[in-house]
Amino acid sequence: MAVSFVARKCTQCAGRLQYIKEKKIWQCLYCGAEIEREEQYDGLFTIKNVVRQSLLDTAYRRLDSAQKNLVECEKIDSRYIGTLIAKIAFEMISVITPGACDDRDVRNIFSQLKKNYEQLREISTTVTEEEEALYEFLEESDIFATLLLVYDSLNDTARRDYVLQLVDAKEIYSKYANSNLLSYSLKNGNTELADAVIANTDNLDVHIAIGEILNKYPDNEQKGGNAAKLLATGHLKDDGKPVIENYLNSSDDSATTKALILISTLDSGIRIGVEMIINTVLCKADAEQTKSVLSCVCKSNLNDEETLRILSFAFDCGKIDVAMAALTCLKDTNQYVIVPAKYLTALLSESRYSTQEKITLLKTAFEFKLENKAFESVVATYLCHNTDDPTVRKDILACLFDKAVTFPTATVETYVLKCDADGSEKPNIISQMFDKGLNTSFFNDLLSKYMNSDIDTSEVRAEVIDVLSKIGLRIDPQSFVDYICESDDEVQYKIKFINKMLSNGAQMRSDAANLYLEKTEAEEFSSELFALVFTPASSFSAIAIENYLLDFKDRAAIKAQNFKTLLELSSCVAANITCQVSHLGNDITCNLLQAYLLITDDELATAFEIADELVSRQKIKINEEMNVSGSVMKLKKYVVANKGSLGSTTNAICEKYKVYSMLF
Repeated sequence: MAVSFVARKCTQCAGRLQYIKEKKIWQCLYCGAEIEREEQYDGLFTIKNVVRQSLLDTAYRRLDSAQKNLVECEKIDSRYIGTLIAKIAFEMISVITPGACDDRDVRNIFSQLKKNYEQLREISTTVTEEEEALYEFLEESDIFATLLLVYDSLNDTARRDYVLQLVDAKEIYSKYANSNLLSYSLKNGNTELADAVIANTDNLDVHIAIGEILNKYPDNEQKGGNAAKLLATGHLKDDGKPVIENYLNSSDDSATTKALILISTLDSGIRIGVEMIINTVLCKADAEQTKSVLSCVCKSNLNDEETLRILSFAFDCGKIDVAMAALTCLKDTNQYVIVPAKYLTALLSESRYSTQEKITLLKTAFEFKLENKAFESVVATYLCHNTDDPTVRKDILACLFDKAVTFPTATVETYVLKCDADGSEKPNIISQMFDKGLNTSFFNDLLSKYMNSDIDTSEVRAEVIDVLSKIGLRIDPQSFVDYICESDDEVQYKIKFINKMLSNGAQMRSDAANLYLEKTEAEEFSSELFALVFTPASSFSAIAIENYLLDFKDRAAIKAQNFKTLLELSSCVAANITCQVSHLGNDITCNLLQAYLLITDDELATAFEIADELVSRQKIKINEEMNVSGSVMKLKKYVVANKGSLGSTTNAICEKYKVYSMLF
């Protein structure tokens, strides 16, 4: 037999009572008094059972059965409030459940729903004592969860709030009811209720629930925990992947939450693409999150594309701890990794990493497989084209050189001839490269090419030349003579360099001494240097002889003898040499003896010896006609006219050869 219960107000303070299902008592919300139910038989036991069965069928979406039970309710008592509530619940669920009724019947059902609900509100806008008795009889949380959805949809807050207190989420067995309750709880921000629903995973449609949690649950750690519970059921496989991917792509959740959900997803066997993982989670993750996620990703053997994408992310993320976490995951899981050169090249140009961080990443990369050619290209690119500060380059190059076994010939030549990025460190770097055992025979022209370049400052250039010469490189004959004649290096340095080149096997051209006399400026002439480049096979031109005799200052003790030697090795006849000199403001064209006589300031003994050689052996006439600023005249006429302005040596030579004599 059915019973009703009279206990709506607190007997002590008249406060509102709340039903405590576990204790089967009512408790005052204000004073906390507990009041037992007073049972009265109401004679409605049969119809209450039918109503309960109809509502339970509705909760489980057994709508045909629910409708049959509604017919029984109508037969027993169509005016009973439970019959009305069961009808409202059935109609509401029929309307909102896809496929539950024909689309053509929806409007009619909805109209009947409104009519029935108006009748309920005519009875009372709040929960009556009779209605309370019904709810106490029903007891099933599946029913209360369904009624909660119905009343919430009808915006009946009084009844909604009443049945809410009767819901026990862990005792709901209808997946439909659980889905309804989860939607309600998330819509109203009741995360405690949502957590309770999620805990009841055995009676939950996981496919629906995961979408609700991912898209509607607040961003916090519990969200990740709830998602983990759903994913751990194993019910979500490939069909759950789109929901997860949509969440990762569109959600504004924190990296922490996304990482937790992603890890649970991967642990459940659902594979998410590495590209999406990086773009949606790792791009904002910290090192710990990155490690956790990639540890899951790397549990399986990655394909080449996935491995390369993780490598690319590591070198390009700009955060050393994150980068190291990614590389460590690859290493610890023994993935097959070949590091592409372009990743290391990009790393070395990356401004977000410090020098030490770059070195750390380089050394870690060296622990993976790295093709020799690929590494050589990394070294070449950085060595020859990077514009880092020399202090930065010094440390980076030390790391690269420590790994390098050798250097391609082209790389060495490009660096030596075209790179000045390292400044004063360049000689040391070149030395380090050749210390790797480079075959110097591959660099036969390097020193010559470098000496003809102007890439470095004079100080650095001198040191580079010194390094290259010490390792045994030699200069080609043409560059050798160009250096001898045209270099601005100090004489003693030149002599040292020439001797070094000769010891390295460099060949000096036979005309080196002649070219030295032809090309060297008068003030740059060195008797010691000339003696070094002179060989018995040398041959001297008229220009060389003229320059030596008229312009170069040589020691008195050797000048006359050297001049005689030049004449002996001359390729021309001394008497045929025509000279142009400037004397006392006049432009004079004359023979070699006359030119020497007019401008020499050599010591007298030297001058006499040279003049004797020209007169006696070379048969040059002292008093030949000269062109003096356009006028032709004999030497005698010119010197007599300018005797007072002539130098002492000039006058002495004239006296010796009787130029001033009346008979001359």
